[in-house]
Parts: sequence; C-alpha cells; structure tokens
Amino acid sequence: MKFVSVHRFLCALGAVLALGGDAFGQQPAGTSGPPPTYALLSLVGDQFTVVSRREQTGSRLDQNARRSYPIDGATLDDMAVGAAEGVLKRLKPVSPTVRFSIRDPRLFELQDKLLVDSAESHGMREALAKLLREHQATRLVVVTKWRDDARFQLYEKTTGTGKISGLGFYVEPFERIRRLDTGEEAFGFLGPYAYVKVTLVDVASMASIRSVPAMESQMNVPVHSKGVVLAWDALTPAAKVDALERVLRRAVETATAAAIAD
Repeated sequence: MKFVSVHRFLCALGAVLALGGDAFGQQPAGTSGPPPTYALLSLVGDQFTVVSRREQTGSRLDQNARRSYPIDGATLDDMAVGAAEGVLKRLKPVSPTVRFSIRDPRLFELQDKLLVDSAESHGMREALAKLLREHQATRLVVVTKWRDDARFQLYEKTTGTGKISGLGFYVEPFERIRRLDTGEEAFGFLGPYAYVKVTLVDVASMASIRSVPAMESQMNVPVHSKGVVLAWDALTPAAKVDALERVLRRAVETATAAAIAD
C-alpha cells in the first residue's frame, strides 16, 4: 500500500492546465496480465451537516433546517479509505492499493460532476488521471456523497423528512417514540447518518464501471430518566463522533464490496 498526498495532485493539475492536453486513453487497462492496482480516494469528509426537522405550520419546500460544519483534516476521509481498503484486501488480496488524500476544495465541490467529462470538470479529471497513472493505478475506487430521502428505522416503519446527503446528524425533536428495552416514552431522536456512493472507475478512460450507493444510520433516543430531554443530547460529544465513524465505515464497506464485485 502506498499513500499519495495533495501536493502531487496540485502539481499534476498545474501541468495539465499549462499544457492543455488530453490525459485520457493513453494507457488502456487490459483484461489479462497482472492484477489491477486500485487507487483509493474519499471525498466525503470535508464537512458534516446537522439537519433538524422543523415544526410545520404551513407548506415548505424544505421541511428541515440545516447547518454545515467544516472538518479540518482528513480524519473521516482516511477512515473511509481505510474501510474501502479493508474490503479490497479481503476480496482482491493479490491487487496492490494506493491510498490518496487530496484536500483541494475544488475537488470536493466538483465531486458530483467528477465522473462525467464536461468543460467544468475536464481539468480536474485530467489531473487526477495523470496522477493515478503515475502510480500505476488501473482502477479507482472513489467515495462521494449521495443524496436521498431521510429514512430512519423504527420498529415497524421508517421515519424522516426531506433529503440528506454525505455525513451528518438528523435531529427529530417531535415524534413520540417508545423504547423497546424499557418501555419509556420519549420525544424525538438523534440519527447519525452516512449517505455515500462508491464508484469503480477505469483509469485509462476515466469511465465509471459501477456505482453503488449506501445509506447507513443509527437512531438514538433521549433518556429522560438520565436527565436528557433534547434529542441532540441523546449522545455525548465523544459518542457522536464514534457513531458517525461507525455509520461511515459500514456504508463504505457495503458499497465497496458491491462496486468491486466481478
């Protein structure tokens, strides 16, 4: 396993923009010969979002209040890459892996468009392809954010309103919930979530081979008997971090296994 940092990506991007050349199609990945080398990149850990359901008094386009918080450093992206690498080592044990950590904000902003060539994404795609080929990677496993309906599992149904994506916490302050373990009733819950997509890319063409979304979440109900009355306080700060890491790891593992399946 090798590790590549942001500096090499910025150098590659500068070279591509200066030359104005086309980096694709120069090194086709064959179906025979040595096993593919997998590059691993995550673009989900730049921020997390707290999504709170609002008490409705009328019609709204978005029934939730949202606030995003930037994350300094690559802790969550490193965790996502590690989870993907663990799946690769288990399912493709003879294939080498190269871990990438790129913190360029432009790459995070373009992630939804990165897998489709366009005037907006072309320079980034070429720079990334150049960097991948320099490290003999023939396949890219990239983790990006996925947007879908908010769904949190109760005993007999799911609940949630609006759309969520990436990493964050869903705060439901109104719904009455009965705890199965104690029979105690509480209002609301705190739901750490990871909504991600893992895409397998052919480096030679930068074409997507397979994309698999995965949505993982966890429900935490406030416990009144312990003095906790607000849904946000259902977990301590340390427990919030642990829960977010847990759902992220599960989502990446599930989607990676499906994306690299033969």
